[in-house]
Amino acid sequence: MVDISDDAKDGGYRRVEVLTAPGRRRKWSDDDKARIVAETLEPGAVVAEIARR
Repeated sequence: MVDISDDAKDGGYRRVEVLTAPGRRRKWSDDDKARIVAETLEPGAVVAEIARR
């Protein structure tokens, strides 16, 4: 679905919103969650890198 509102010609604003397929939520097991959290606690760990994986 694409929602385009173009009021720029009237001195307003221009907004384009693109909605793709419905988002999917991952279902992590308790073991996976524990492993991920443990990884973030290791010295030198970069949380953003762990999150990207």
